[in-house]
Amino acid sequence: MSEEKDSPGTIPFRIAAACAAIICAFIILSVLTGNPVPFTGLSAGTTGLAQDTATVLPGTCQPAFAQGLQTPVVAEPKKAATLTLNLPTADDRIPYTERDFDQPVEAAVAWWMSPGFMDNTTEFRGYERQTAEGKLAYPEEHRIFFTFIQDQLDLAGQQSVLKSDQILFRGINPSVAGIVMNTSRYHEPAFASTSYDISFSLDAFGVRSPDGYRNVLVLERYAGDHALYINEDEREYLLPRGSDWIVTRAASIENLTVMADFPLHDRSTGNASFDHVRLIYIRPVPCL
Repeated sequence: MSEEKDSPGTIPFRIAAACAAIICAFIILSVLTGNPVPFTGLSAGTTGLAQDTATVLPGTCQPAFAQGLQTPVVAEPKKAATLTLNLPTADDRIPYTERDFDQPVEAAVAWWMSPGFMDNTTEFRGYERQTAEGKLAYPEEHRIFFTFIQDQLDLAGQQSVLKSDQILFRGINPSVAGIVMNTSRYHEPAFASTSYDISFSLDAFGVRSPDGYRNVLVLERYAGDHALYINEDEREYLLPRGSDWIVTRAASIENLTVMADFPLHDRSTGNASFDHVRLIYIRPVPCL
């Protein structure tokens, strides 16, 4: 998954109109009713990350993030390494339509997945990354709609708890990678799309830095952490917005071999090789 641009855009009229109708229907309805560890790590003696001590929810760790030291990270050079992946368990891959979400929550997830979603979610994430003043530059209709989507995705995330440990990946562009490596921090005001299949992150968002390396965030998640399973096409999980992370280590690997017990993205087997991949391991900032 990748970082998206922050510039305001437009929502197609038909989508905005449909969503407005959905919101009205939800309001009327409310009035009427009252109402196995999937990552075995890299070869050559590298170690995994320490287990998280607390679930990270939106906005809970801002003080710790602000006060933490920001120092550059030096990636360990490696000629070769092997990454072993396991398919997440079935109870962590239940389609959103089978989750018994309320209609507003299900509608928000459906919008996220709708045809042409990339332009829509890019604009939405751009809005989420704006300051309060920056958000006022958007039309009122956009702000109302985006607030609705944000609130419903928050609810979906709160109701989505991993049953098993997992490793997730997020491809980032060179400019974001530079910030992360120079500060040892990653702050994401928006919902972060991740994938349990690193090959998708590399295939779809593998823009190389000037030094020739593609940059991928590696996020170890644990049973009890919040992560919303989205779809199998991109092997996607959505993480809560407003998350803060620190870099624990990084490795610049000349030749990365991936071995999975499931067919990798756009491939018929679970084996693939990638050249010049930088893995940046991050974990949630400890809450004060």
